[in-house]
Amino acid sequence: MWEGYVYGSISNAFNLSKMETYGPIDVAVVATSDDAHFEPLKQLAEYPLKLVIAEKPLCADLRQAREIVALYREKGIPLAVNYTRRFIPELQELKRRYEAGEFGELKEYSIAFNRGLLHTGSHAVDFMNWFFNGEENDCLVVNEIKGLEYRLWQIQIFFEHYHWCEERIGDQPVPSYADHHMRYVAENAHNFLEGRESLKCTGEDSLKALEICFELMGAKK
Repeated sequence: MWEGYVYGSISNAFNLSKMETYGPIDVAVVATSDDAHFEPLKQLAEYPLKLVIAEKPLCADLRQAREIVALYREKGIPLAVNYTRRFIPELQELKRRYEAGEFGELKEYSIAFNRGLLHTGSHAVDFMNWFFNGEENDCLVVNEIKGLEYRLWQIQIFFEHYHWCEERIGDQPVPSYADHHMRYVAENAHNFLEGRESLKCTGEDSLKALEICFELMGAKK
């Protein structure tokens, strides 16, 4: 049993927490459905939080996402977004090796998926934007394949001397390096609050991923 508290609203949580034994609320997590992030994020910005963590995508609407990023910047509240691949040590090491020149020249890379560009594909879009430091987005090939009765998720990167792939088709499990991804997110949050490291995926980072996704969808910004 978690032995936690349940509140009917954000305002009740903050008001009543002052009277509870565990003290004030310092960190909040927004893990609602994709299209319901905006309102709780906006409400949470009214409180003196040390960190807010949102599930991806930041918002399902690009204008709302831009508003939230601007609001949190204005309020001085750190905002993190759970694009999990940025937090995984094995993928951080892969990026380090690429930047050290170990793999040689990038030749081609692509992603293929179903279950929606914002909900699923944006993970890969953010990963590529992070991995290549925003320098190779013009080369990104995105294939959303609809009508499948099974899960499809694939990232392929072809380097001059190395090939890397992450793949989940049907009932395949997540890669072993992703088994503890939520622990890595929590560790980064803790280390950030202790002043030991910066956030590995900020609101600004996630906004860039959204902008790329909406551009891919041909949506008006």
